[in-house]
Amino acid sequence: MPTMTDSVIDDFEIALPSRTWSRERLVNGFAKWSQFLVWPLVYVLFLFTFKITVRGRENFDKVDRPFLIVANHVDFYHSFLFRLILGPWTPHLPLRFMAVRSFDWRFLKILASLGIIDFVYSLFGVFTVVPGLGLDRNLAKAREIIGEGGNIVIYPEGKINPYGGVAPFKKGAATLARETNVEIMPVSFRPITAGWFRKNIEVNIGRPFQVSRTSSVSEITEDLHDRIEGLYWRR
Repeated sequence: MPTMTDSVIDDFEIALPSRTWSRERLVNGFAKWSQFLVWPLVYVLFLFTFKITVRGRENFDKVDRPFLIVANHVDFYHSFLFRLILGPWTPHLPLRFMAVRSFDWRFLKILASLGIIDFVYSLFGVFTVVPGLGLDRNLAKAREIIGEGGNIVIYPEGKINPYGGVAPFKKGAATLARETNVEIMPVSFRPITAGWFRKNIEVNIGRPFQVSRTSSVSEITEDLHDRIEGLYWRR
């Protein structure tokens, strides 16, 4: 008997851009310009606060839209760091980030209580998932965005992991990759040292690839984790 996920896989197609302006196409258009315009601010901010080493940036030249970025999550600033990695004139905007509205860190809880998190989310086209809602319902928005040609960023650890290494992955990224069959861009973030003024961080970007629809979600999840962990320890 086919499962719900199998049914979605059989039925899913990446639609060609329609002539009508759907909500997600409007959000994509707005987020494209907001992310494009924020580059000078991000560049100056990270220039003075980070020493960044990026390896494999050229792999973004090999990927076709829409695609799925899968990355580990060391700190809250990664979403802005992607803008710097892609460069000022990248053709890959916007990136639509999957996020949550509940946080473990006190600093982020304060920002959320002040409405700053929701403002940033709406400004840059971030969409949210709700823990406990169910995988199929939480992925509905991501499927719609991909169907409109949008690029998705997922942190499969499910939360910020500042303790080193790559934490176990949840199954959302693997399920979405298996359903949609879009190319995946694996990315790792590794903080090396931290000082009072500048943090050192290494970014490793792997080659784009597609998962096999004959593989189970558990197998794909394990493969994604192994790929990101391999990039994390690459020097």
